[in-house]
Amino acid sequence: MSVIPPPKGKGKDSWSLGGGGKGYSDKGSSFGGGGKGWGMCKGKDKGKGKGMCKGKDKGKGKGKRRGPSGPTLPRERITQEPVTGEVQEWKGKYGWIKPTVPVEHPTAARRNGNIYVSMSDLVGGITALTPGSLCQFHIFTDPSGLGAEECLGS
Repeated sequence: MSVIPPPKGKGKDSWSLGGGGKGYSDKGSSFGGGGKGWGMCKGKDKGKGKGMCKGKDKGKGKGKRRGPSGPTLPRERITQEPVTGEVQEWKGKYGWIKPTVPVEHPTAARRNGNIYVSMSDLVGGITALTPGSLCQFHIFTDPSGLGAEECLGS
C-alpha cells in the first residue's frame, strides 16, 4: 500500500507558505492585509463586526486640559469692602458678574473681566440672579480665577 502525498499547488486546499488563499501567508495576502482574510484594521473596515478597528485612538482624547473648577476650591478674599457689579448671565447654578469698577488683579482679564458666582455664594435667601440686575459681593481668588462670594442680589 502506498501513501499519496498532498497536492503541491496553490489552490484553496493548500496551507503551504506562499499560498494565495484565505489562510496564512507570509506574503501579506491575509493577516497583514491585502488579500481576503483578517486585514487587521488596514484599509476599509468591511464587516469586521461592532467597533473592531473603528475610531482607533478616538473618543475622549487629550484635547484641552482643564484646570480645577467649582465652588469648593480653596479661596483667598482680595477685597475688604463689598463691590458692586451687573449680572451678565445666570446659568441655573452659577453665573457671571461684570464689576462696575474693573478689578486690578493678574487674573482679572481671564474671563473678559467677568467674575464667577455660584448659587452657593448667594446670601439673603435668594437662589438665582437676574441678568441685567445689580448685585453687591466680595471678590475672592482661587486656582480657577476670580469669583464672587457673599453675593446680595437686587
